Amino acid sequence: MSKITIQRVALEAGVSKGTVSRVLNARSGVNEETRVLVQSVVDRLGYVPDPGARQLARRGRHVIGLMLDDDLRRGGTYYGILRDALEDRFSSEGYHTQVFDSDSQDWLETPPDGIILLGVHLDDPRPSLLEKQRVPFVMIGRSLLNKAWVDVDNQGGLHDAVRHLVALGHRRIAHITGAHTGQASVQRLAGYTAGLEAAHLEVDDALIWDGRFHRARRVTRAVRRALKSGVPFTAIAAASDEMAFGAIGALEDAGMRVPWDVSVTGFDDLPIATRIGLTTARQPIQSIGKCAAELLLERMAGKAARHQLIQTNLVVRTSSAALLPVSAAMQPSSNTS
Repeated sequence: MSKITIQRVALEAGVSKGTVSRVLNARSGVNEETRVLVQSVVDRLGYVPDPGARQLARRGRHVIGLMLDDDLRRGGTYYGILRDALEDRFSSEGYHTQVFDSDSQDWLETPPDGIILLGVHLDDPRPSLLEKQRVPFVMIGRSLLNKAWVDVDNQGGLHDAVRHLVALGHRRIAHITGAHTGQASVQRLAGYTAGLEAAHLEVDDALIWDGRFHRARRVTRAVRRALKSGVPFTAIAAASDEMAFGAIGALEDAGMRVPWDVSVTGFDDLPIATRIGLTTARQPIQSIGKCAAELLLERMAGKAARHQLIQTNLVVRTSSAALLPVSAAMQPSSNTS
């Protein structure tokens, strides 16, 4: 009888090997339904994890660190897809992954073989610290252009979304930003302003709303404030899908119809975007994770740092439409009795 492998458990459970590993090691990041499913498959197949591999992980050998900030940890679907891609690639090379908070220095006690930096910020101190400790690292996001990084064309993706909305006749296009210290947020804001300028449209600060990539309540409050202020707009180009979902919810709560009253676009193309018909700039999250893993394995093998910029493509769905002659958002007073 052939030995039961973690690959077979993952296949029968319909999840990644990384998810199976997290269940077996009682790690966070797996919902209860998935945890029960994986454990039932493990029990049914009689799978027994390799004790040698577990001992390696406990001694800090063959370990890859994933270092992320609190905002990204909240990133639900996006972070889950990215983490699975990283864990699948590293596990195929015999490495385990361990998550570290950006503010923690626990990893200094037993440094991992390499680290993936996620949620890179302006003036991020982590790259310098890792270099000082001689720990190979790769950034997902661009902080230092002469280091190893993989990133998506954030500016180009938002520019494409704005250009699409302009082509539909929209002229009052709002933007919901991510954190102002985040590289991705800054680049997407630059794409938004570049898109407006290319169409010879004014950049109105009243149409730039402060949000966070993975905090729907903050987005909801921002949209409600804009509606209450009476600032006219007919479209929203959000810096992430999750912010776009929050914006759509706030608009619908206010009695507005997407896309007839207000068009909305996102950035990511998360799985739920297809179900709700969100027009969005697609970034290949799995490819980003696999590419980052490859670059880190190269650095750990002593190869020179290199980087990779991955292009987005705009996926047009039903959340964006041609501007109607009269828009509820352009005339907020018409909603009052």
